[in-house]
Amino acid sequence: MIISRSRNRPGLVAAIVLFGVLLYCTIVIVPLGLSLYYSFTNLSPLRPETRFIGLENYLTLLKDSDSIHSLLTTIRLGLLVTLGANVGGLILALLLNRQGRFFAAMRTIFFIPQILSAVIVSFVWAIILSAHNGILNILLQQVGLLEKSIAWLGRPDLAFYSLTAVVIWQQIGFCTIVYLAALHGIPEDVLDAARIDGANAWQTFWHVNFPLLAPGTTTNVVLLLIISLKLYDQVAVLTSGGPGGATETLAYNIIRVGFTANRAGYASAMALVLFVLIAAVSTLMTIYLRSREVEY
Repeated sequence: MIISRSRNRPGLVAAIVLFGVLLYCTIVIVPLGLSLYYSFTNLSPLRPETRFIGLENYLTLLKDSDSIHSLLTTIRLGLLVTLGANVGGLILALLLNRQGRFFAAMRTIFFIPQILSAVIVSFVWAIILSAHNGILNILLQQVGLLEKSIAWLGRPDLAFYSLTAVVIWQQIGFCTIVYLAALHGIPEDVLDAARIDGANAWQTFWHVNFPLLAPGTTTNVVLLLIISLKLYDQVAVLTSGGPGGATETLAYNIIRVGFTANRAGYASAMALVLFVLIAAVSTLMTIYLRSREVEY
């Protein structure tokens, strides 16, 4: 009924479309254009005059060891989070792909971290990983695996992997649900044909289930890459980029440079580089992963 009424009022439809376009331009296109413009300037709240400096910010970025380090840390984090969450999500999906109230409850429990705020999750894990009376240290000491507390977030060699584990823990529920949906979409007659041909459980998974899970893999890999490449909240709460810059991502570095060092023009250039990186990686991965998808 709503559709039929809308067809009789082309002016209303045009107004709704125009409003959507204006809203998109206001919150996406205009800020992106301003960021692009500011990346060619020396904009700073502490500087009375803003002047055009061309590619100076981008040339500085190529020589900035802190920015290069944060970029490499971001890429490393993105790869580990994407791999870990997808492998864990697939394993959980295979284990929970059963009928019954228990498995339904477990699916809900594993998805809960995904709907929580990243800030809340980070504060909870900060308590768990605390070097002083942290829950994890207490448990490991109680079972005899540790003699003294470990600074999980205070040591450069452990802080990065602790941060990575927290992000994986929060995202693994999303991957599980996507893989469960993909498993439910596999025709039962395809699985029956594999069993009739004498395929065991591993052969059925590797030659039947896994290829047909490709659409779910595409969704999980691309979305997790985007999420992890622009990671900020968990870094800000858990480690503040430390210790010694071991967990400083490019997104965190952009905020630090723009609002703490008051170099808004340079931060805009860094933000544009991050935008191009995410757009390029997500596009290339989508094209590649979709080429692996099979029809059934």
